[in-house]
Amino acid sequence: MVPADREALTARVAAARPTDFGSFRQTGCDLLVLGRYGEALDHLDRALELADTGRRRVAVLVNLGDVYRYSGDAPTAELLYRRALELARDSAPDAVSFPLQHLGKALAEQGRLAEARASLEEALALREAAGDAEPAESTRAALLALDRLPIPLPASVAALVGDSPTWSDEHEGRSGSVARVNGTYWVKRGPAAVAEHERLEWLRGQGMRVPVVAAFEDDVLVLEDAGVPSLASLIAGAPGPSPAGGSPATAMGELLRRLHSIPVAACPFDGRLDVMLAQARRRVVEGLVDADDFDDDHRDLTPAQVLDRLLAMRPGREDLVVAHGDYTASNVLSGGVLIDVGHLGVADRYRDLAIAARDLGEDLGPAAVEEFFAAYGLAGVDHERLVYYRLLDELF
Repeated sequence: MVPADREALTARVAAARPTDFGSFRQTGCDLLVLGRYGEALDHLDRALELADTGRRRVAVLVNLGDVYRYSGDAPTAELLYRRALELARDSAPDAVSFPLQHLGKALAEQGRLAEARASLEEALALREAAGDAEPAESTRAALLALDRLPIPLPASVAALVGDSPTWSDEHEGRSGSVARVNGTYWVKRGPAAVAEHERLEWLRGQGMRVPVVAAFEDDVLVLEDAGVPSLASLIAGAPGPSPAGGSPATAMGELLRRLHSIPVAACPFDGRLDVMLAQARRRVVEGLVDADDFDDDHRDLTPAQVLDRLLAMRPGREDLVVAHGDYTASNVLSGGVLIDVGHLGVADRYRDLAIAARDLGEDLGPAAVEEFFAAYGLAGVDHERLVYYRLLDELF
């Protein structure tokens, strides 16, 4: 039982010396209650590695989902709850109601009330059939709470978008982390939105062109629509003005050269390999990597094998710059506007070069890649680093 006294709970965590599944899981859950989410993930990841039964894995996956959900990352929480549910149906059928209940709450918090109700109603039926009175009552309370969801927008955001905003996720890329509102704004929510806001404001101060922040409150970010197409849409033949630099490849190279010329010492965000490989390991352990999305030449690898290869091939040094972190034609708007900058940080320049070269090669061919490198000012290409950082991207 978790002590209600926060001071007592903090003392228990400080005294903990976890060595096995149970102690790692308990300490991870204690850290979750204390709001120390990064440490909670570390302990629960270790518990997941030590879990030796389907039931134990289900329990830890739900706990991991809770950490992401309480830290504001409902989409990642949903992925973990769904993994737990699938595993429970296969190997622990009497535990199915547990992930169903948590999944229902995560769906509700994303405004998907019909799906949430279906999940919670299935959980309630299972708990009533099993005669689990207390868990069933918890599920009934969650169903009643649906009338008070989804979580309302912060006041400044609600004032901006109006009483009856029109939401749409039908847009280029169709990312689950962003929605278009009233055909005028882009809205993001959660830890990723907070990270992006910090980086947008910092980049603006460095003289880079980025979207205008229309509102930011709590963990909700609203960006004005720039009114221009991405370079990816121009590559695909969509109508729009040509990049000022000529071709999309040239425009991407010139803009990346500007970004990479910002002094590293001025950047407060860290994207070095120590940070990225730790994040990659977490994503592999938690099953958040989609191997079906791997490039063709990596299709025969599992996420764990990719991670092992990255650790074995790790370069001996890093040529550090301020890197975008996801530098693709979709994330550059005509006119040199950078978007989706939530992964920006100090990193090897090849973190950006590798992804841009991969996509340009696939879309426009080898000549465009050479044009991109020339515009960037790269005298000699380090092909081993291109391979390495393209492989790293598979885990994100």
